[in-house]
Amino acid sequence: MRKFAILIAAVGTLVFAAVGLTAASKDDLLKDEQHFYEQSQKVYQGGSKAGSAWNMEVVGHNNLGIRGYNGDVWKHENYAYVGHWGFADWATGNSRFCPSPPDNGVAVLDVEDPEHPTRVATLQNPTGTSAEDVVVYKAPYGPLAGHDIAAAGIQWCGGGRHDDDAIHGLKLWDVTDATHPVELGFYDSGCCTRGVHEFEVESRTDLGRTFAYATVPAGSYPDPDTSTGLRDASGKGDFRLIDITNPAAPFEVSTWKVQQVDGPFAALGCDPDGNYGHGAEPSEDGRLAFISYWDSGYIRLDLTNPAVPLYTGRAAYPANADGDAHSSQYDEERHLLFSADEDFCKTSGSGTEKGFGYMRVWDFGNPASPRQIGSYKTPRSLGTDDQGAGDYVIHNNYLVGTTLYTSWYTDGVRVIDVGDRRNPREVAYFVPPATENPVKPSQRGTLTNTAQVWGVVVDQETGLVYASDMNSGLWILRRTSD
Repeated sequence: MRKFAILIAAVGTLVFAAVGLTAASKDDLLKDEQHFYEQSQKVYQGGSKAGSAWNMEVVGHNNLGIRGYNGDVWKHENYAYVGHWGFADWATGNSRFCPSPPDNGVAVLDVEDPEHPTRVATLQNPTGTSAEDVVVYKAPYGPLAGHDIAAAGIQWCGGGRHDDDAIHGLKLWDVTDATHPVELGFYDSGCCTRGVHEFEVESRTDLGRTFAYATVPAGSYPDPDTSTGLRDASGKGDFRLIDITNPAAPFEVSTWKVQQVDGPFAALGCDPDGNYGHGAEPSEDGRLAFISYWDSGYIRLDLTNPAVPLYTGRAAYPANADGDAHSSQYDEERHLLFSADEDFCKTSGSGTEKGFGYMRVWDFGNPASPRQIGSYKTPRSLGTDDQGAGDYVIHNNYLVGTTLYTSWYTDGVRVIDVGDRRNPREVAYFVPPATENPVKPSQRGTLTNTAQVWGVVVDQETGLVYASDMNSGLWILRRTSD
């Protein structure tokens, strides 16, 4: 066992610009944003400040100028891509703050020399939006076959959801020359949701087409100011299947929502909500999608016919669970779904299990009746006691063979052996040092002086692990032991 401690000085500043015409409503905040707003009103003491590691070591690091609120991370060819988040700020009396150029956007870093990752370009999103989630792939079909294509989810944060100039959807670039990205196309997800929150990309070899499997959350929330009475003015579902075969002209193929199967289902815990489609995980052949639908669980859709999604079953939470289905990864060979519950509430009442959200293992061998067969929790995610300043909550999973790499906010990167599906075990971890979030006023960012690991991916050719921390930037890591 080998551990170390590291410290980093917080340098650089982030300029946030007020944009938009109307004030956003506090009710417009998405789940994690609502949590971070509530946390910004609290005073924290204690918590871990120094970084630590076990069976992992740091190869390289770039703090991205300490810009604050880094989003998801992706690795493709010799480049890493780190998204950027932004949303309405309530700590200053209903002001609207969104990250503005030149610091905002998806940061593109040359990582050919992983010890010295260098920022070389930006995938620029429109002012008044965030570009939180990013995927990069080599197009196998269409007019740009062979080109490297980047896609980012665009969410409006520059004002009210009903603003005429609100921008929301999916933006695509040609990054074949990653140092000089070329804007290609845009899918508009429509009024009056925030936009594309999470998505994955997969190609259908049987159809010769490439799709984005996207979610546009809260579309079926009530909204008296639209003709449908719902936040999505067209009444569309939280899940969107978008054809990006021609990235210059993306278009929607189909949509789906839980109301099509008499949902939402039973809502649980301190944030009861079965009407919130957060994430979508496609199978490798693109024929299936698993939709993380908060307290309605993990829903399996058959997309053999992309235009007609078919509900085939759902992983329903136990009666004592807090729920909060956030994201998942699917194991094709074993028909297992490894899920992440973004539950920030350690105590949810006498009838609900205690602790932060964690990883669950679901057996989808019988799609009509999936069942939970295993789980993993970090020590700090357990119980009801306050662990100091920290969100010891799982966020995203990334599956490589029978190893699950997870981003766990203040618990950093956790590496979990899931070879024994019923008894997952941790085999390595890395926790970056605390770095102060520069977004001002200082109480704005929830836990402004803790680790907050958002995303993790693995380069399977080199085995290097890429992690994004909301405050401290990009980390490149290496496993030192199996």
